[in-house]
Amino acid sequence: MTKEEIFDQVERRKQDLIDDVCTMIHIDSQRKESQIGMPFGSGVDEALHKALEICQREGLVIGNADGYMGYRQWGKGENHIGIMGHLDVVDIGEGWDDPAFSAAIHDGRIWGRGALDNKGPLFAAFYGMLALKDLGIVPNIPVRVIFGTNEETGMKDCSYYLQHEKEPLMGFTPDNKFPAVYGKKGRAVFEVSGEVKGVIKFANDYLLNARSNGDRLGIAYKDPRFGEMQIRSKTLFQTQDGIGIRFALSYPDCDINDVTAKISSAADGLKTVLAEDSPILAHDPDSWFVQTVNHAYEEATDTKAEPTTTSGGTYMNVCPTIINYGPSFPGQNGIAHQPNEWMDIEDLVKCAKIYAWTLYKLCMSESDIDPWKKA
Repeated sequence: MTKEEIFDQVERRKQDLIDDVCTMIHIDSQRKESQIGMPFGSGVDEALHKALEICQREGLVIGNADGYMGYRQWGKGENHIGIMGHLDVVDIGEGWDDPAFSAAIHDGRIWGRGALDNKGPLFAAFYGMLALKDLGIVPNIPVRVIFGTNEETGMKDCSYYLQHEKEPLMGFTPDNKFPAVYGKKGRAVFEVSGEVKGVIKFANDYLLNARSNGDRLGIAYKDPRFGEMQIRSKTLFQTQDGIGIRFALSYPDCDINDVTAKISSAADGLKTVLAEDSPILAHDPDSWFVQTVNHAYEEATDTKAEPTTTSGGTYMNVCPTIINYGPSFPGQNGIAHQPNEWMDIEDLVKCAKIYAWTLYKLCMSESDIDPWKKA
């Protein structure tokens, strides 16, 4: 099967892809109050059932992990390639030109909450798989598209799924950027609190009137894979005895205990708490899987690219056998979580073609492949 034949099949179903993405955007899948059988509320549960209904329309085997995640599988076998995306969306906020769930189409774009994060890319991957199915290809390794419902507010859906279903042999989440993203920076949240004057001095000296790499705190670490330390998301909060400042670190390879000690030293006389910590995660960029995915991207786009890393949190944080892969292209700025969220229709179709070619290269491999061995 040639790349051109697969791309032509994606083009033949372009309008179906657009229609299904719009159908999904119409559903308000913000998190709501939990109900029996609907762990994250009625909105995202409606989205999950609609996604599975679309899968059944296409003659695919479906499954439902008690409303936490649903899936459809193409091909037979337990070891599978997993595509893990999410149907839940962040709050809509204010400032929209078109209603947030209108799925308006103009200027060559689909507009609406979830268009980019993550309904559009997830269905681009789904249609990439459908292109192979429609062409009569029989996969050596089955492909499973997994629909999440809680990525934006905790990823408890993924944890539950992995407790009840076999984890993918390999796979990706279309919820970050291209090309193959083999690792993510660590993320830590610190809280420094105490009397008002001391907290304000600490904030001014070390956070607000300083470089974002933490050099004044003595934590300006950097490494070749993940770049340098970044201080983000500085927020004041009140306490019973004064105030506090909460800030996040996007950190490269370093000792978080050393970082904590240095922040505590700078915040002398104040209370320092490491409130959250999500350590660095990195797969081998030279593994068969990462290299195969990256080469497929190069072939699909006629470009050269190297596997890369990110600072964003995705299902890759929870599922140890997947990487980030798309949908944003090099040089594009992220507009997820913002008013007037959109996805270019041209990019939507391009993503479907990239995912189709990538899945073809993966699913036609030997069924007993060790995806994490050196390429």
